[in-house]
Amino acid sequence: MVGGRFESDVISLARAAAEGVEIMPDALALLDRHIGAAVLSVSMMSLGSDVDAEVALRGAPPITTAESAEWRRLIGTHPYFLHVVTGPPHASRLTDVVDLRRFEQSEVYRRLLHPRGSRYQVGLPLERSPQRMVLLSLWRDQSDFTDAELADLEQFRTALAAAFVYRAAIASLQARASAAADGSSTSASRSDAAPARLTPRQRQVAALVELGLTNAQIGARLGLTERTVRKHVGDLFAALQCDSRTLIAVRWRAAGNAAAPVAPLEAVAN
Repeated sequence: MVGGRFESDVISLARAAAEGVEIMPDALALLDRHIGAAVLSVSMMSLGSDVDAEVALRGAPPITTAESAEWRRLIGTHPYFLHVVTGPPHASRLTDVVDLRRFEQSEVYRRLLHPRGSRYQVGLPLERSPQRMVLLSLWRDQSDFTDAELADLEQFRTALAAAFVYRAAIASLQARASAAADGSSTSASRSDAAPARLTPRQRQVAALVELGLTNAQIGARLGLTERTVRKHVGDLFAALQCDSRTLIAVRWRAAGNAAAPVAPLEAVAN
């Protein structure tokens, strides 16, 4: 079991998330440091008729285009997926839900997980609705996660999920206040429609801002300089009539654009 430093680090991370700070890379690093895993991932999934996702990894190469296509084809056959989407929104182990021997015979394991050494998984739903889910996962190959580790991971999940709910509520109020300050519902309607008028590059940047990536990570992902990304983010502030990255995410999400279909994300640096 981890010590008191884990709890203090989670408190600091949750406070930062509630303030709108981009925390996903730090969240993966914290779990890697305190819990330990061969691979850690954060997946932003759209849950419509076709499941699509953006995935950032720590401890493994980026998901290839071919792997991404295979995930879209096979995700519905994953026996743990239905539990994560519809079960209690708590931290859970794959082995608490799925018979491991039968799972190892499945196509999704043989084609996608076994080659990456991903046998044991813990899933932490951080945000979940009928339309979208943000899932943080830890993976190991040789040993499962203990009950004590699962309890610590649930503490972590609870704190961050609450921070995201709080921040979303504040951001929604800020957006309403901004629309009211503009002086009319017509202005608010223009704000709601703004995401549809973004350029393709602005849409890519907005989708990655919504995932919580930094300008440097967005630049690496899209092959742009950090300065160019800053310019695109500034243009998004103007186009979406907002003054924070959190509001970019809120208005992008409100327009139904979560998990926009761009190529897989680069790995999060170790």
